[in-house]
Amino acid sequence: EYPVLLKEIYQFPLLLFYKGNIKLINNMHHLAVVGARDSTSYTQQSLEFLLSNDKSKYLTIVSGLAQGADAMAHQIALKYNLPTIAVLAFGHQTHYPKSTLALRNKIEEKGLVISEYPPHTPIAKYRFPERNRIISGLSKGVLITEAKEQSGSHITIDFALEQNRNVYVLPGSMFNPMTKGNLLRIQEGAKVVLNANDIFEDYYI
Repeated sequence: EYPVLLKEIYQFPLLLFYKGNIKLINNMHHLAVVGARDSTSYTQQSLEFLLSNDKSKYLTIVSGLAQGADAMAHQIALKYNLPTIAVLAFGHQTHYPKSTLALRNKIEEKGLVISEYPPHTPIAKYRFPERNRIISGLSKGVLITEAKEQSGSHITIDFALEQNRNVYVLPGSMFNPMTKGNLLRIQEGAKVVLNANDIFEDYYI
């Protein structure tokens, strides 16, 4: 059955190619996680704090399997036995970056890896932002961990806003360039997350 939320978005994918447990795609409480590829321990510690909460077992963590925040989100989800979905920007017969290949294999075993592209579709730069509409489209909300002012994470957030999804953001320092994008999104009205309940209350968990 096609995911209800994903079908709402502009240019929803007509087909999804997958490896893993396809039933996860229709879980009720998908939360997308986006952030910097050069994320710091702040992202790691914050995701540990949020996803170790007992109620987090009701969430399904969605991300893009990039190095940095994406990989951390998937790894921590697996650590706490939370369902996780990785959305690829290329076909299943390809992989990028090499550093997340072992993680991808684990997600294929214990979670779900999906792509709108046929298996032999190669890597192309334009497909990464194109893919981001699916990450947000599958999810009720999107959490920003660390984002610079010009971060690629803003592409996913812009899609989320167009799709009428909740946008969550970790608090950041005005002196830290890694969280300058966080502060800008807070100014625009994104919800600051100080604990897991700030997300759960919108998910009715």
